[in-house]
Amino acid sequence: MTETELTEQEQRFESELIHASPRVLLLAAIGLVFYGAGNALRLVGQFSQVGALIAFVGTLLLVIAIVLHVEHLSFRIGRSAVVLIIGAAILNCVGSLMIAAKISNQDVLWVAGASYVIGGLGVALIAVHKEIQMKATIADYAAGVPWKVRVTVHASFLSLIAGALGLVFWGFGDFGLTSDTGSGPWVLCSVGAVLVSIGVISHVEHLVPRIGRVAVGAAILAPLLWAAIPCLNAIDPADTRLIAYRVFLGIGALLAALACAIAFQKKITTDR
Repeated sequence: MTETELTEQEQRFESELIHASPRVLLLAAIGLVFYGAGNALRLVGQFSQVGALIAFVGTLLLVIAIVLHVEHLSFRIGRSAVVLIIGAAILNCVGSLMIAAKISNQDVLWVAGASYVIGGLGVALIAVHKEIQMKATIADYAAGVPWKVRVTVHASFLSLIAGALGLVFWGFGDFGLTSDTGSGPWVLCSVGAVLVSIGVISHVEHLVPRIGRVAVGAAILAPLLWAAIPCLNAIDPADTRLIAYRVFLGIGALLAALACAIAFQKKITTDR
């Protein structure tokens, strides 16, 4: 098989309006609901530990969804990117389990920071893979090779570069929070969160024909709420703003769950 030829599986994958499977979308939606509800429960003293456990279950479901979605995408985004993204998701799940087990906050920050940095490197490798795909297409065009449908990375360079840099900044911000109580690490986290939001928004804003305005709107609001969390702490690092943190985290997760649920419904309808 030449580089430009597609297998039957790849052709079918390319023809789908929504690339994620119904199983992945459903798991992601349920996981986000658990994650959001768990963080909301952590605001209630007597239910704090229960909330942490529920949030961990949500994170675990999200990790399963991510693994199921990306493990077969080597032909699209590259094997190295797949390995790093799966590793980052698993590491983030370990951090959530550490919170539920009441491990020290510093240790959790090291693990969470590492997961973001590794995830950022994975997204950066997707951008590299996209560049290779584009060069191959241009080389074939210059050589007069007949046009053939290709498996490509759909995300734009803006989405990929913003997402990669954002995750790395956020990760190093978490590392800084292990020893610095000032605003510096929070500024890094804030810049990272804003860049990740830009990456997500630039990727989903054109998906209205696929998943609808409500789902896209929810998918845009969710990262904006998450980005607001470190920004609040960067303004006043002495005030942890725990209530705002949990509320924004919970609402953002529920909005993301809504987007996944609508995409799930659209996927089921499309498959029929």
